[in-house]
Amino acid sequence: MLNIFNQDHDLAIPMGIPHVFRFRPPNENTISELKEHYIWFSDRDSLNDDLDSNPEFVQLSTDPKEQKLLYNTIAEHILDPKTKAYFDKHMNTERLQEFASTKIKPFVSSFGIACFTMYPMNEKLWDIYSENNKGVCLHFDSSNDPKFFHNILPMFYVSEIKEREYSAISQPNHIIDLFYKKTKKWSYEKELRLLKDKTGRISFKPSSLRNVLIGYDAEKGFIEAVLYTVKDNYKNVKVFQIVKPVSIGKLSYKPLYIP
Repeated sequence: MLNIFNQDHDLAIPMGIPHVFRFRPPNENTISELKEHYIWFSDRDSLNDDLDSNPEFVQLSTDPKEQKLLYNTIAEHILDPKTKAYFDKHMNTERLQEFASTKIKPFVSSFGIACFTMYPMNEKLWDIYSENNKGVCLHFDSSNDPKFFHNILPMFYVSEIKEREYSAISQPNHIIDLFYKKTKKWSYEKELRLLKDKTGRISFKPSSLRNVLIGYDAEKGFIEAVLYTVKDNYKNVKVFQIVKPVSIGKLSYKPLYIP
């Protein structure tokens, strides 16, 4: 039996930058992700925290200069003369603000989100995200796929989520801040978040996956599916199983497959 804090052997599981960990449940989607080397990026409506990345906390700037920039930007993309004339006649500041506000929610929902953590020895994460230790924790070395992991960042845990003013034209990237703040009740996750400009399947390099840790209560069929998938699709990925009990700050594991 191996302890995760003993790093003086060939089967050690390194932690800290650039190593990141992702918990997954024991289902066919997880096996598919392993087999086809991808991660599923969800939209914000699929997150388990209603406050997380909520577009209702984004208000468009009421600064006259910013509103003028917004007006000009929209107007210059209207090529039809009649439509342009109607826009110039009827689109006052209030209507422009109302129109632009309707675009915030679909814009926020267009981003894909994948959640990782800094450490694999968190009992709550095993319980919640691997269905009570029946799933897996995937260990990635982000330095082996810098393009895929290039903007992975830690979450900031705050006392409350506050409304923010968004300048859509002069500071278009400022809205990204919305995706990296959660309330302190989620701080136990030690989350690292990866953001993409689309949702759905996005492939990673197989060489970035280092280890697969299987929960101690995983069913035999799922364990066999993981082992088969790893053996058939990766050259150097090791498979371990967690040894009960698991607690914060302590994690023991045993090897199931060493290539």
